[in-house]
Amino acid sequence: MKNLLRSTLAAAALSAAFSVSASAASANPEPGFVDMAAFLPAAKGEYVEVNLSPGLLKFVAKLAAHEDADAAELIGSLKRVRVNVVKMDDANRADTLAKIEAVRRQLEGAGWTQVVTVRERHDGDNVDVHVKQHADESIEGLVVTVIDHQGEAVFVNLVGNIRAEQLTKIADKLDIQALKKVHVKTDRKPRGKEQS
Repeated sequence: MKNLLRSTLAAAALSAAFSVSASAASANPEPGFVDMAAFLPAAKGEYVEVNLSPGLLKFVAKLAAHEDADAAELIGSLKRVRVNVVKMDDANRADTLAKIEAVRRQLEGAGWTQVVTVRERHDGDNVDVHVKQHADESIEGLVVTVIDHQGEAVFVNLVGNIRAEQLTKIADKLDIQALKKVHVKTDRKPRGKEQS
């Protein structure tokens, strides 16, 4: 469904004015939103940033409804999507790594649950997945941070009412490579009353 990603990016370009007003209206971010400062691009490397606001996601869901009703429903359940892919070199490596580590510490301190940790040996992949889970077992926010062995850093933040079984579909529909590898299971057993 790479066509859907292309449509999303085209819609983003056409709807810049709408997204500016939508982001200004949301002074109180949603519980699953993580404010990540801008990454510095590498001197000669690749840099991708996708930042879809609530208004733009509604617009994209309407576009997708003509092509794929399931995709429209999935996208409609999201409130924000941010994806950054940054190629690291000597110019931006220290800053990028510091930002990724700062976000990981921030999430741990704010009560997010770390559901995936990967630390491969010999400068292999370094992956963390955190979720902010609502009491009804839906996910209000998901953050994927990746420092891969090829010298790329990836940051993904999905905000909305997301069920664990939808993650793979969302990854496919929005063509988010880092999210395609994530498998989150929410096998929660009943326990005492929880605080939200």
